[in-house]
Amino acid sequence: MEPKKTQKGKKQAGEPEDIYKMQEEDLNHSIKYKYSLFSDLIEQGEYNFYGVIYDSSFPLEEVSTGKYSCTIKLIDQSTNCLTNPNDFNDNIIYLTIKSSDKENIPYIHNIGDIIRIHHGFYSPKKKRNVYLNVTKESKLNGSWCLFSVNNNTNEPYACNNKKYTIEEQDKENVETYKAWSKNYLGKNKSLAYPYQIKLEERNEEGNDKDIMAHVVKKLELNDQIVLFIQDETDGCELHTYKYYNFIKENDIIRVRAYKTFDNNSLILNEFGNILVVPQFSACYKDFYDKLAKKLKQIK
Repeated sequence: MEPKKTQKGKKQAGEPEDIYKMQEEDLNHSIKYKYSLFSDLIEQGEYNFYGVIYDSSFPLEEVSTGKYSCTIKLIDQSTNCLTNPNDFNDNIIYLTIKSSDKENIPYIHNIGDIIRIHHGFYSPKKKRNVYLNVTKESKLNGSWCLFSVNNNTNEPYACNNKKYTIEEQDKENVETYKAWSKNYLGKNKSLAYPYQIKLEERNEEGNDKDIMAHVVKKLELNDQIVLFIQDETDGCELHTYKYYNFIKENDIIRVRAYKTFDNNSLILNEFGNILVVPQFSACYKDFYDKLAKKLKQIK
């Protein structure tokens, strides 16, 4: 005899209450968002997706519009520096987030962290651009959440909306992207920055220069922070704002878009930013190996 089928929404005699509640939850559950890989972003239009943070500018106010914006470079399993090493722009998604409210713009600290985007508008031109507007009055209103690659929770540490949604698929996605981020960044040449130079070249001409450096010492000086930095070629000072107090001594940092103040001091330009390089990455290990070798030779 076949088991008696339960009618939708009705409890059968002798059936445990908790099973009934589970059935009710299953019946009512629906997936609200469908997510795409970057390789699926082909036609212009709106997409939801996750991405691993590769680089980011600092949030700035646009004088012409009064809005705040930042641009974040993203990779995923389908689109990264190892999928097509000869075409950098095709390997990166350029996400530009805009808002009239400064608190709606993400402040990025760490390479390798995860970002979730809802209602990003893909509009490829010379680069693979996605635009996210989190201003309420906009028809293209979207949202973002940030997840740390280094902690054991699948809850975001920052969102533009306190009423963010976390579905079961989101918990699985966060774990998947964390694992992929650690695995991918652990590979050689997984991080490639075309404008990155060595500290011994810091005074050469050019506006859009980047460096990677080891933080030897950090000092707080009035409203500034002074970082004493070095690589295997030279050392100098980096003067910046109190915002960067999250940087610790012995961190390896990526300094994006700096300018020379004098022969021994650097400052950030208006689009500049400082990001922490994750310790599990091959980039971190390669940098430390070169630095340790040089310091050993000096001794």
